[in-house]
Amino acid sequence: MRYQQSREESAEILRRALQLMSPHEIGYHPVSYAVWYEHAGGLNPPLTQELQKLLAAAAPLNDAEICRLHALHIAARDVEMFELAQRELRELIGRTERDTAEAEGTVQRFTEALESATGQLASRQIEAVRALIGALIWQAEQVQATLRGLHAQLAKQREEVFGVLDRLERAQTEPLRDPLTGLANLSGFRRAFEGQEDAADFTQVVLLAVDVDYFKRINDTHGHVVGDKVLMKVAKILRETLASEDVAARVGGDEFVVLLRGKPLSHAAALGERIRSSAQRSLIVHPDGKQFAGEVTLSIGAASGRAGDTLETLRHRADAALYDAKAAGRNRVSLAGELTKR
Repeated sequence: MRYQQSREESAEILRRALQLMSPHEIGYHPVSYAVWYEHAGGLNPPLTQELQKLLAAAAPLNDAEICRLHALHIAARDVEMFELAQRELRELIGRTERDTAEAEGTVQRFTEALESATGQLASRQIEAVRALIGALIWQAEQVQATLRGLHAQLAKQREEVFGVLDRLERAQTEPLRDPLTGLANLSGFRRAFEGQEDAADFTQVVLLAVDVDYFKRINDTHGHVVGDKVLMKVAKILRETLASEDVAARVGGDEFVVLLRGKPLSHAAALGERIRSSAQRSLIVHPDGKQFAGEVTLSIGAASGRAGDTLETLRHRADAALYDAKAAGRNRVSLAGELTKR
């Protein structure tokens, strides 16, 4: 599903969603975000109806129940959207084939008329020849009209095909995107990594773990709308700083990761420093237009991949470096295995 809400609207929906989530025994992960976001925004009536029945029981919901709701009312809907788009595409191809066959028939009839006329011209008088030429002109006009119609129909169907392809792409990619920042979510991050060549060769990758300092304090002091603006600003900095082959994702509330391929740890450290300094220079404005007074700072940990690594073990070492950065005072980049002051 493509969410159509503006930044302000989506921020308000997320604020309500977080309030609704907090009493329950569930993680703050993309699956639960999606369920509560669609419920809070009134975007999925069947989901809301079943969720309200569960809430009426007054028992806290757990992750298993949330995952079931997501699979039934969100993931299944996206699969249905994908299958519908496939059917529409097949129908469009069928109509195009029929229209093309009809045009070919018209051209074939005209060709046969020309061949017949060629045989008749030698034995005809001038008046008969004129009549024959008139018939051929009429046939030619019919062919032109048919081809013009086919051209217009193909142009229309071309737009329809692009629309179907766009829906197919959305059905495939939207479940892999974080709705607030537009970055990949954890599933999208895994998919992007798995889709690259030599994905299993972790010796060629570096992972950055990025965390917003004192994010809970920002939310508590300035509200969730400002907090969401901070997250969107960090995402914007990542998009502007990273190369096209790098992969960035939001994997938690204020947690981001960046995967760099074919670059040394020294490059990752310099890149992390640029990201950190860009965030510190950022100005976040309240909805009323007043400037957010505090700094936005990031703690960043970087770790190089090793032979035998998995994505989880690499993330663990990057997180450990991130905790080193926080323990050393925050607003700095730390490399796995050593503490690097800014």
